Amino acid sequence: MAVREGDFLTTGHGCTSITTLATSLIRTVRANGIIGAVRGTPVSPHTIPNNDDPPKCVSHSAVLNQGSPNVLIGGIPWGRVGDSADFGAMISGSLNVFVNGR
Repeated sequence: MAVREGDFLTTGHGCTSITTLATSLIRTVRANGIIGAVRGTPVSPHTIPNNDDPPKCVSHSAVLNQGSPNVLIGGIPWGRVGDSADFGAMISGSLNVFVNGR
């Protein structure tokens, strides 16, 4: 399933375990009326534990790390549910727009 701005992902770390994608780098293609997200799209600001003892939650930024090998928007791979984002993965997307069959 194609991922879009605002779709949810697991962060893969404590403090904030789920967040959303922020504004996509390319804004020309939509899925269900929502801008499609490409590799490199920022993840919404969230927190991650630091190395203090005990750990404190500090601000953290990340991106969508992966996308389709051959479905591109503006020459950049279009993200899909299951693709790597931050230290986790995308968990929501379009229910009826598929990229490479997923």
